Amino acid sequence: MTSPEPRPMAREISAFLAALRHRSECRTIGSAPSGDSALMAWKSSLLDRIAEQTRDTETRAVADNAQARLDSLRTQERTGGES
Repeated sequence: MTSPEPRPMAREISAFLAALRHRSECRTIGSAPSGDSALMAWKSSLLDRIAEQTRDTETRAVADNAQARLDSLRTQERTGGES
């Protein structure tokens, strides 16, 4: 049995937010999103690790929603934008 991933550290969350901010600032109007699935995978990982630390059902639901969004983005990438 593997041990659960550690709780996200503040610096990891800060790095994620900086990457998200950079993506938002560098995105041009009307351009196709790039790196959405990579950022969503990072977000999903962070939220899942946070949810593993609590019994709060709302926290788990947020993490599950992020995973579902990631799955949808990956499907869109594989199918060329069709879901």
